[in-house]
Amino acid sequence: MRKLLTLNKDGRLALRGSNGTETAIEPSRVRNVLLLIDTSGSMAGNKIEQAKSGAVDFAHSASAKGYATALAVFADRAAMVCDPVTDSAVLAKKIARLDVGIVGGTTDLASGLALAGKFAELAAVVIVTDGQTPEKPALSAALTLKTKGVEIICIGTDDADRGFLSKLATRSDLATHVLAQDMRSAISDASRLLDGR
Repeated sequence: MRKLLTLNKDGRLALRGSNGTETAIEPSRVRNVLLLIDTSGSMAGNKIEQAKSGAVDFAHSASAKGYATALAVFADRAAMVCDPVTDSAVLAKKIARLDVGIVGGTTDLASGLALAGKFAELAAVVIVTDGQTPEKPALSAALTLKTKGVEIICIGTDDADRGFLSKLATRSDLATHVLAQDMRSAISDASRLLDGR
């Protein structure tokens, strides 16, 4: 039976069968998640490699749960690396080019959270950091995101302050502090914290 794509009486897309019946087409809703990765100087070496590998794993798992993953980096300032995509291979190519120092050498998490606040629709932010940052501006930027309903998941290592990460995250159970060699698995595991469809 042939079907014709049309607008129904409510102005919505529908498939009309040859017998006249119409079936409305419901748009699929992809939710966006932002990976926000610290690329300050202290992330050099194994830590940035762990973060990059974990980011690829995360994007693959998030895509299977109906999320599009975006990537941004922060240090002295923040920058977008990749807009939200559901194809983890596209994101993997962008991730492969990441390196420390691309946006400076210090750690200013507030700039990354402010960048996250510019998203029209964002379900979650996953922060990956190894250092300390000025707390007050970061907590203020995080509060702005939380009031919009954005879930904040934090993964810290080395000098990242555990207590600060717990305050930064939406809930204290969404803040994790791991050894540097365990960053990849911690980032990958963060996808389990995302709601499934």
